[in-house]
Amino acid sequence: MDNLAPDPKPVVGLEALTPLSADSARRNGTHPHTSRPVTVAAVIPCFNRRDDLTLLLRDVARLDLRGIDLWCVVVDNASTEPLSTIRVPPGLRVEFVRSPRNTGGSGGFNLGMSHVLSGAGESGRYGQPDYVWWLDSDARVGRSCLRELVRVLKRRPRVGAVGSGLRDIDTGHTWEVGGRISRVHGGVMPAAGGDLDKRLLCRCDYLAACSALVRRSAIERTGLFPDNFIYYDDVDWCIQMTRATGYTVLGAPKSRAFHPPGNRRYVTWARYYIARNAFSHMDVMGMGGYRRFRRAWREVPRAIGQAMMGAPELAALHLRGLRDARDRRFPALEPRELPTGITMIPFAKLRETIDAELGAWRANGRPGTLYVHPALRYPIPGLDGFRQELKKVQFAWPRRRWRASHEGAGLRDLLLGVWRTLVGPSADVAITTTGWPTNWSRGRTVIKVTTDGLIVKRLERPRVVRDALRTFARGLTLSVQLGLRGPHIMPLPPAPRYVPAPTHEAEPAHAVS
Repeated sequence: MDNLAPDPKPVVGLEALTPLSADSARRNGTHPHTSRPVTVAAVIPCFNRRDDLTLLLRDVARLDLRGIDLWCVVVDNASTEPLSTIRVPPGLRVEFVRSPRNTGGSGGFNLGMSHVLSGAGESGRYGQPDYVWWLDSDARVGRSCLRELVRVLKRRPRVGAVGSGLRDIDTGHTWEVGGRISRVHGGVMPAAGGDLDKRLLCRCDYLAACSALVRRSAIERTGLFPDNFIYYDDVDWCIQMTRATGYTVLGAPKSRAFHPPGNRRYVTWARYYIARNAFSHMDVMGMGGYRRFRRAWREVPRAIGQAMMGAPELAALHLRGLRDARDRRFPALEPRELPTGITMIPFAKLRETIDAELGAWRANGRPGTLYVHPALRYPIPGLDGFRQELKKVQFAWPRRRWRASHEGAGLRDLLLGVWRTLVGPSADVAITTTGWPTNWSRGRTVIKVTTDGLIVKRLERPRVVRDALRTFARGLTLSVQLGLRGPHIMPLPPAPRYVPAPTHEAEPAHAVS
């Protein structure tokens, strides 16, 4: 079994957690001002993230649970090594439910909610919970995280769900408190963030399932998550729930949870799900064909950017997602079934990779010049390892400093990117960040820096231009077709009826002391 090792590094906002002990690990009981404790079942889907899950369960064991009776249901999404072998903190009630296949976030949450609502396991012994707590396995939670969520639902009977303020685990910055949906193009964005007055609650359209507390009655009246594997399942559910029940959803910045921001990780296979699943909530809201077209079109520049950076497989994932959305097809695809054409190289091999590429170009009669994009001069969260390795490389920063507020800014960058593509890059090897126009055709070999490692691509200009033009044409066609397609609302599976399992059939809670 895994040991409960110390945190790998300090986490902003979590330092003040009480030490883990038998007395403080779980303090269930009756609050002085209530007749009985509030019951909460935490549902935690997980696929192979053993270390993340261990840290999360340790946080949960340290929660302030005065007046709260809590147990956890960990849904093992067919992990390579069963998650039930990890060590559970003393005093914490945890049930492990294993899925025969990886069903993604939506399938994992659905299996966990069905287990709780049907009367299996702990809910069969002690009754249905008042609330269900959605938790991502890679989240971390502060000591009062759950208590602040419970407080909102107890005091506000017309609120169906309340979400935590989501903070960056590296910086402590609050990057999302609930989410809202643009009425212009249907895209999603934080409802609030930054330095907020913690006494206030935030109105929002939806809550991320990273950390959100939901009334059991809201799930029973609405149903489970749509079966779309991952992305937009929580968005779609919240929109359908508010319309089916009349409940509202709120964000509570005083409830602190920690989760990597959505833009921190480099997206590969997820591009397919993001493009495919982005329309059901819009159709629930009655946004119409023009806004559906605009939302689809937002995927096209992203696809073109990948084609321009020598990653046509990633561009194809955007288009494949749009095509399946157009056809109202939502096949049960796992990420391993989506080709990405991406191989990550560790940061530690940066200098070796640069030397190899420069040597190859010099052997072909080129001077072997190196360009490093000036955006990489500045601290970027998640790239600390890259910056350390870059110090070992001899190069000169470009004279022109990076002045844009974000990498996709400005018509000027687009025109210069097209010009470099037409006349050819000035450098043999370029180290860049993303697929935005400012990085197009910077080098004959592009070393793309992501938080997961390095991606090396040798660009052939005729092929790059051909792929980009095809992507544009197909993307435009699919966007128009999606606008004309008509509404399609993802069905929500009904919540199961509560039928407590006989005691001898109920699976015992897993708790290791």
